[in-house]
Order: sequence, then structure tokens, then C-alpha cells
Amino acid sequence: MAKLDLKDYSPAMKEAEDSSKQQTETSSTPATLSQNGRVWFMHPVSMINYFSDNKVLFQKGDKDEIIREINIRLAGFGGNVPTDEFTERTENMIKQFQRDYMKVEETGVVDMDVITAIDEFSVEYDLPSDEWVKKPSSDDQQMFCPCGLCDGFGQNRHKDLYYGAQLESTHRYEYPGIHRSLLWALKAVIFYLKKENSVYSFRKISSGYRCYDRNLQKNRRTTNHKGKALDIHFNKNGVRTRSCEDMDKLRKDIFNNYLGAKWDWLAGQNNIFNLESAKKGAKSWVHYDVRQFDQIFLKDEYFCKDSETLNGKPLVSLIINE
Repeated sequence: MAKLDLKDYSPAMKEAEDSSKQQTETSSTPATLSQNGRVWFMHPVSMINYFSDNKVLFQKGDKDEIIREINIRLAGFGGNVPTDEFTERTENMIKQFQRDYMKVEETGVVDMDVITAIDEFSVEYDLPSDEWVKKPSSDDQQMFCPCGLCDGFGQNRHKDLYYGAQLESTHRYEYPGIHRSLLWALKAVIFYLKKENSVYSFRKISSGYRCYDRNLQKNRRTTNHKGKALDIHFNKNGVRTRSCEDMDKLRKDIFNNYLGAKWDWLAGQNNIFNLESAKKGAKSWVHYDVRQFDQIFLKDEYFCKDSETLNGKPLVSLIINE
């Protein structure tokens, strides 16, 4: 990756930078180099130019924390897991994003145009702000847990405790929020419905978090909805649809076609989004989850409780500050 190396910042370099900053106010000199040729000060205008001429920032085989962010933020473009590795899945995800959102040549590499487009996508298709408003506990249709006892996202109880076999499907742990990949994928769903000029549109998150106390209140033992799943209601021509046929069409045409989601947690469907079919119970909503993700991709840090944590910092700022 072609990028700045700003990590080794000695006091002498800092003093030289202060002097250099004064010079660059009236000078066109774009950068100051250390003896080994690394850039350790660059004028802000020159920094923008440095990254704007289609330099390849990341490509297959690279490894970086920013790659992890890209894999999360574009999870709805073919499906992916929050790894810091630029894999073949990442390459295909970038190509899909370039083709469908950016409408440019599919290179499968990340340059500054891709970085900027991801930031634009984040803002343009951000979730409605009222999704982040906790409703009264009498309202069962919301992202927050309506138990009236937790903060809306459980109490981090029951880690490594299971209902029977040690599978994620029986893991009782109350994860600290909703998995970010689920919510970024929902942004992609909203985008694709608009792109297709579909009669369908996102209505609301009808079921998000459901903690242990809510299970007791409802006499059930769900584990998916402890941060790993979302149920979504959709409109058809502006009106809520409960049609099983409509849900099947949305699952097939949007979630399977664009997100790469599969049905009903079958063998071999690891590390992808899984859908609950109508025969399993999702007759008037679309359920999708990350319960088939490996544990390494279900770390607490991949879950969020608010819009700020979901969206994170703009990728442009992460690139410049890395």
C-alpha cells in the first residue's frame, strides 16, 4: 500500500515540523522527507493531492485495520466478515460496490475514489435516526430490547454458557449491541431497493435486541436476537406488507442476490449472512443474522449501541491519519 509512515514521531521531527508548517503557509513545497525518504510532514493540500491520483491503497493480500473497516462497511455488497485481511471476498465485494454504487470500472482494488465513495454511501444511506430512539417497553417492534430492565442491549451476561451443545445457535451470551455488519448490510438493502426502483422499501427494524429478561417475559430461549440478528418489516407501494410471497421475493432478489445470504443455517454456510425462511417462521418479515460467523468475527468490539459507533470515523480521515 502506498501511504504515509507517520508512526515514528521524534521530538526533533516535531520541532522541525512546526518550522516547516510556518514555511508551507507561503511555500509550494509539498513535503519534507526524513533521511530514509519517508514522508513525515506533508502540507494538507499536498496530502489530498497525494492520495487523489488513483494510487492503489489496498489490494488482495494486504492486511490492515482499515481493511477490516472496509469489510464491515461494505458487508452488504456480497457479504463478508470483519477481518483485517484483503481476501478474494474483499476483492469481489469492492468490484460489486464499484459496479453497482460507483458505476465505474471493476478493478477490485481500493484507491482514494473507493474510500471517498464508501464515506458517501455511509451518509447517503444512513439508517433513519428514529431507529436509534428507544421506544417505551410496551412497543415490541424496535431495535432496542423492550424488557424495561436493561439499557436496550442486555447486560453482557452468560458468556460461554450454552443451551446444550456448544454452538453459537445455543450461545446464551448477551453481546454488547447489534453486530455492525448487520446494520451496514441494511444500508446496502436500502440502497439496492432504491437502485432497482422496487415497489418495496424499508419500513423499520421490527425486532432487534432481546435479552435474557425478555426471554423470561416471553417464555422463550432465543439466542439470535442477543445482538446477532435483525427482523425487518417492509413496505410495498408505501404500505406495510405482511405477504409471505413478498418476503420470499425480498429474500431471493435482495438478500440472496446482493448480500450473498443463504437460508436456514445449513451445513457449510459459515461466515455468511443466514436467512430464516418462511417455513421456519419468518412469514411476514425478513430475518437475517450472523450466528454462523466464527467466534473470531463475533468479538465484542464488532457490536454497537449507537449510530456513532456504527458509522465510525470517515475512512478518509483514517487513511490520512494512519
